[in-house]
Amino acid sequence: MRDCVRRSFSVDVRRVRFIIQMQKIGIVCAELKPQKGKNMIDIIALHALFGTSIPISKKLLSFTSPVLLTGLRMTIAGSILMLFNMIWQKKAVGMQRKLWSYYAQIILIGVYFRYILRYWGLQHMPAVKMGFLVNSTPFVAAIFSYIFFNELLTRKQWIGLTLGFLGYVPILLTTSSSEQKFGEMFFISWPEIAIFASVIAYCYYMTISRRLIRDHNHSASLTNGIRMFGGGFLALLTAFAVEPIAISNVGEFTVWLAVLIVISNIICHNFCLHLLKYYSITFLSFTDFLSPIFTGIYSWYFLKETITWNYFAGAAVIIFGLYLFYQDELGVSHAKGKSVAAA
Repeated sequence: MRDCVRRSFSVDVRRVRFIIQMQKIGIVCAELKPQKGKNMIDIIALHALFGTSIPISKKLLSFTSPVLLTGLRMTIAGSILMLFNMIWQKKAVGMQRKLWSYYAQIILIGVYFRYILRYWGLQHMPAVKMGFLVNSTPFVAAIFSYIFFNELLTRKQWIGLTLGFLGYVPILLTTSSSEQKFGEMFFISWPEIAIFASVIAYCYYMTISRRLIRDHNHSASLTNGIRMFGGGFLALLTAFAVEPIAISNVGEFTVWLAVLIVISNIICHNFCLHLLKYYSITFLSFTDFLSPIFTGIYSWYFLKETITWNYFAGAAVIIFGLYLFYQDELGVSHAKGKSVAAA
């Protein structure tokens, strides 16, 4: 009995050390109780910035194609991250041959297919609609974890998951004339299917990245730099091979592209890692619903998009579903924090 307790305590201590290490690099598999003393202003600021990425991307797509935009954005952002790791972090860009397949997957699926599908879908739908469709990531990730990692869901989480998917029904009922050109599968248009496929690609990329960072101790920023540069370079090659290279207004395009890279790829990424010092990853994931709200505000004001009742009804159901889904997880995290503290 004593040996059993000793082994259990040893596992808990190793678990805490692992969680702290994962929080430092931005990948967390479980959470401790978040620190107190911070208000919601920093959370709101983060999502106010995140919310700009889709309207800016929509603006950029008025100047060029989805493939070329993917290539330029990701190649530049990846180069910046790789240079940062080599110059300031003193980390060389290299990998073992046995890990090449992992990096090939996150380059092809995590950047190349994901962003080309995402930008193609955005080209044919309102930015506010894509903001809500992309926010289906927590639900898709939960299904991924259930299928691939045998992570069980509670009854309340299944209810939240079901409500979350039902909340997308009124949003999917809004179909633009550009979407209608491509037809539908059941009542879902092909641009909408492209966005959902990009969400699935993101969740798959996260499972592979978790293996690289957790099991092989690779740097999160270096891994991101390699995948962005690799995926962006492939997109550039594709653009040069299959379509005319055209940017309608180079000066304005360059300004908006620089703004997007600075806000989304640099500021928001580091800001999110900073907030992990004060909040659990579960709580931060729950607050992701704020991003499409800000996306809707920006799209309505700057892009003159119409916000119909479908988005308000869908948002209410989705937020309630997210609340139910994360309520049990927050309770489990709080209990684990107490048991570890007592030990």
